[in-house]
Amino acid sequence: MGRSFLIPVLGPDAFATLAAGSKWLHNNVAWAFMLGLVMTFCMWVVHNIPNKLDWQWIKAGGGIFTKGHPSAKKFNAGQKIIFWTVMVLGVSVSLSGLSLLFPFQMPMFADTFGLINSVLGTSLPTDLAPHEEMQYANIWHSIVAFVMMVAILAHIYIGSVGMEGAFDAMGNGQVDLEWARQHHDLWVAEVKAKQDEGGSS
Repeated sequence: MGRSFLIPVLGPDAFATLAAGSKWLHNNVAWAFMLGLVMTFCMWVVHNIPNKLDWQWIKAGGGIFTKGHPSAKKFNAGQKIIFWTVMVLGVSVSLSGLSLLFPFQMPMFADTFGLINSVLGTSLPTDLAPHEEMQYANIWHSIVAFVMMVAILAHIYIGSVGMEGAFDAMGNGQVDLEWARQHHDLWVAEVKAKQDEGGSS
């Protein structure tokens, strides 16, 4: 699709340069993406463990179906869903990307298909040549990346024009106290309790 559109517009030489540069950039930015994934997990996993409160938030549709926002701690159920979506899809897209970068050292699909066969009783192929491994990895990498982009674009919409005050929160890391009380009341109570403890000691 991209080739059929861009080659007539740019010409084959310019397209070849653009494609080679884009591939180099993609392959090298991937390391920063994987590092960011690990850092994000380490910093925020403790706040994203599901609990009973999240079910109440989901039943209320995050406040869409009720008056006011459901109670939430630092991260509400919607944010937790985004967190775990990014973690699961991010790991998957990283593993398939590594398999594409190192097809002889990191074949993924023969073993994966073998595991699926043993669990589900299917008959997926388990004797795959390196180019077949790369074909499966390329398809999986593209599908997962596309799903991840859709989720992130939806998150960007909610965090910019979809929710008043959310853009400022992402821009400078701070929120208005009243906004915090409306969206994350339990978190505000926790912070105030810690401040009161610190002031009284």
